[in-house]
Amino acid sequence: MPTHQPTPVTLEPAPDLGPFASMFRSLRHRDYAFFWSGNFLSNIGTWMQNLALGWLVLELTNSPFLLGLNGFLGTAPSLVFSLPGGAIADRLNRRKLMIVTQTLMMLLALALAILTSFRVITIQEIMAISFLTGFASALNNPAYQAIVPDLVRREDLTNAVALNSAQFNMSRAIGPTLAGLALGSLGSAGCFYLNSVSFLALIIALLAIKLPPHTREEGPSVWESMVEGLRFVARNRDVILLLSVPAALSLLGLPFVVLMPVFARDLLHLGPSGLGYLMAGAGIGAVISALTLAAQAHIRHRRAFILGCAAAFSLGLIFLGRATTFLAAFSLLILLGATMVGALALTNSTLQFISPPEYRGRIMSMYTLAVIGLSPLGSLQAGAVAEALGVRTALTLGGAVCLAYFLILLVVSPYLQGSLLPPAPPPTSGNKEPQEKDRS
Repeated sequence: MPTHQPTPVTLEPAPDLGPFASMFRSLRHRDYAFFWSGNFLSNIGTWMQNLALGWLVLELTNSPFLLGLNGFLGTAPSLVFSLPGGAIADRLNRRKLMIVTQTLMMLLALALAILTSFRVITIQEIMAISFLTGFASALNNPAYQAIVPDLVRREDLTNAVALNSAQFNMSRAIGPTLAGLALGSLGSAGCFYLNSVSFLALIIALLAIKLPPHTREEGPSVWESMVEGLRFVARNRDVILLLSVPAALSLLGLPFVVLMPVFARDLLHLGPSGLGYLMAGAGIGAVISALTLAAQAHIRHRRAFILGCAAAFSLGLIFLGRATTFLAAFSLLILLGATMVGALALTNSTLQFISPPEYRGRIMSMYTLAVIGLSPLGSLQAGAVAEALGVRTALTLGGAVCLAYFLILLVVSPYLQGSLLPPAPPPTSGNKEPQEKDRS
């Protein structure tokens, strides 16, 4: 019977490889390098589709609310299926599960491309495809998060998670820029075709990597396993605090992304290429932040760092709501990308550190629920507020509420008990004092 306390972890010091080599040390692991590269190429295609799809919805409907509603439907399945997906990821072969879900998303992107190229696509079909893609993603994401610790050494986990954020956000910089350029020459359908092909990169990588043997143990049902995971989280205050950060951001902060097409077109008077360049700003900031985080062998005061980044993100969102020029908006998006990654990537790696292996899939499914599962509600509220009060009000209001919450947490969190990293083991001999715990 597993205990309900975080598993103690010994963090070995990373070898001195020099600053540049240390930044990319996880890529020395062959299987992680394959996995990282496949995800990078696939995510470029996904970001291309996201931007092209938002522009297509705006062209078909001219409605900020429907833009938000499509974002809601694309991520709503994560609200329902993230927790069962985590229980499934702890019971089934994670690689096979990812291959199935990636193949399904590839076929859906192909269907979207074909319907668009024949000019028979409707908003109803777009929303149906978005919902089905979200369903496949909800089952895929917990397995994706839980598979990373199987590909690297324990002491390289923070670096691996940071590099995952780097590739995701490099794709965020590259994908929308390519989509903005491709929309003019290939149209939305061309972006969707390219996304469909990009899934092959990750599928091939998943077929090439080697994972520890999967042993399926007899145990509780998926429902019982879910409840057991929730009970584990309920008894760990640090996990609850960590999960509240992406939850608040997803509900009120991160939905700024779905409003960017109307922000760019109506407030900054930009076309699709301008929107692509604008969104590249968030990707640039995110890459800088992720690579800086990857270069750190060990980060102390994690709690303060996470909450500080989240508060800075919220402040940047308030200023974005007031921006009137491309340069101002681009600069603020760099800040938003950097602080978003600082908060989310370190939350992700810290949760993986303090998660016992037998609970990791379920805990990461809760992280997925916080980051992606709650975002449909965020997209819906952002679209509704933007429709009623304007895009600037929607951005400013979301940033202000987030800022108030994170400032409160910054004030009260030092009084919370618990460490975000398990204590170092006591010395085995001599009279040396034990290492100080990481009390953030």
